[in-house]
Amino acid sequence: MKLFKPYDTQAKDLARGRGTTDQADSGSGPASAAPTRPGATKKATASGADPTPAAPAAAGSSTGASTAAKTPSKKAIPTPTRRQAEQARRDRIQPVLTRKESKSREREARYKARNEAMAKSNARPYNTMIRNWIDRRWNMAEIALPAMLILFVITIVGSYLLPTLMLFAPYVIWAVVLVLVIDTIVMWVGLRKQLKLHFPGEPLKGKLSYAISRSMLMRRSRQPAPTVKRGAPFVWPPQPGQS
Repeated sequence: MKLFKPYDTQAKDLARGRGTTDQADSGSGPASAAPTRPGATKKATASGADPTPAAPAAAGSSTGASTAAKTPSKKAIPTPTRRQAEQARRDRIQPVLTRKESKSREREARYKARNEAMAKSNARPYNTMIRNWIDRRWNMAEIALPAMLILFVITIVGSYLLPTLMLFAPYVIWAVVLVLVIDTIVMWVGLRKQLKLHFPGEPLKGKLSYAISRSMLMRRSRQPAPTVKRGAPFVWPPQPGQS
């Protein structure tokens, strides 16, 4: 048994040296970290927390960001050629329209041009005077069309109920036309006199047709709307409340 004593002595010396090293590491100063208890590690692992330090993860994310910044991004759309850019510019200036779109634009353009021409025509002073002259009168042309429609219906109905009524219907219609013609002549004589008085250098071409077309419309449907009362005396130039 004495043969094994040297080995026991060497084992004791090794045990002493290892204990001295552990004591020196644990007491190296305030910068040394506190020993981790095995129980705390087990609790953290059981609760689902990550016991590994966050410094390596942060370093990994910064490395990935720097790598992404160094990698150049690819272009989603290639650069158009000069011919493509010029064609796109021509399409913006003069777009290619379908047949339906071109007809719609033409119709809108005609409607806009007609409204502009009508607005310019209505803004002329002599047309304003014609409107005021017509609006102040009781015009037979205003009720001629409704009267003709009523007579037409009476003639059709009377041909079945009272056949003798057909003998007087043409005379009534001709009487309405005669009154219409006389009223139009009286209207034009007075209007022509006023036009020569206030606009001596203005030609009379087109004035009669404008006056007749105005007089044939019902008062509520006239555009521009009447600004003088029916039966009011004619005043020119118009008052501030008139146009």
